Amino acid sequence: MTISPARLSRRGFLAGTAAAGTLGLLSACGYKDDQPAAGGGTTWSFTDDRGRKLSGERPQRIVAQVTAAAALWDFGVKSVGIFGPSKLPDGKPDPQAGGVDLKSVTSLGNVWNEFNFDKFVSLNPQLLVSVIYLKQQMWYVPDTMAEKVDKAAPSVGIGLQDIAMPQGIAKFEALAKALGADVATPEIQQAKEKYEAADAKFAEAVKKTSGLKVLLLSAQKDTTYVANPSKFATSKHYQEKGMQFVLPEKPDESQGGYYEQVSWENVGKYAADVIMYDSRGGSLSLGPDGLGGVPTWQQLPAVKAGKLIPWNNETPFSYQRFAAEQTRVADALAKLA
Repeated sequence: MTISPARLSRRGFLAGTAAAGTLGLLSACGYKDDQPAAGGGTTWSFTDDRGRKLSGERPQRIVAQVTAAAALWDFGVKSVGIFGPSKLPDGKPDPQAGGVDLKSVTSLGNVWNEFNFDKFVSLNPQLLVSVIYLKQQMWYVPDTMAEKVDKAAPSVGIGLQDIAMPQGIAKFEALAKALGADVATPEIQQAKEKYEAADAKFAEAVKKTSGLKVLLLSAQKDTTYVANPSKFATSKHYQEKGMQFVLPEKPDESQGGYYEQVSWENVGKYAADVIMYDSRGGSLSLGPDGLGGVPTWQQLPAVKAGKLIPWNNETPFSYQRFAAEQTRVADALAKLA
């Protein structure tokens, strides 16, 4: 997911809704290779994870939520507009933006609930792409605007709940191919090979540190959230590679089962050898230079031992971005072996 727990609460998009369950890979959905269209372009046919089938002239002007935009960009599909976190407070690119050239795209909003509809329409969008964590709910499209955004342009929703990174990458690869990208270029093949090498390196690092119990934690000023590893594409893959995670006993099912909220006073509820902490811009830094004033945090064995690893649970779904993330985590694990 890749979902901020605080944003989950503000969004309310999980409340009263049953978990969506594992969604089918887009690579299993049908699409037509380039066919002549009446207007001289090409046609496409594609079915997204909401069951919506799009067909007709293949879209060229794409506006995408930043997670989707970054993945598609690495597969050769460039958006004209993006929405969602793309810049950090200091002006530097947000890691969620991946390789997107932020100077060449129009941002409709950088923070939660910010979506400039007038800018969106002015881009003459032919397709909107966003990720979804429950059926029918497009991430970072404000609820108050969802209906008119949906009427302004066709859309594709990419379901990410309960899948591991390789499955997510496959979804975006399939979508990029449907949008006309050559996903077999030497650059992409090289990126895939580097990912496979990084994956093997990660598996070896996990094997050497198999006795360590890892806690996933996302922190806000007033509370913390213990994450359920199987709900996030990155950690689900790490789990499948053998990483031993501490599982929250009572994940909030009304919020999709992603997190258990734990107060700062009780942040030591779960014993862990290693803490992987949410390092995104919307969360508190729990690294050596962050949160030094919270006694309960400082008393945790993993903190005392310096066994802290940043965790980017919104790593873009492409070979090159996940290879870099896996390499970083593998290197950090190797120091703990």
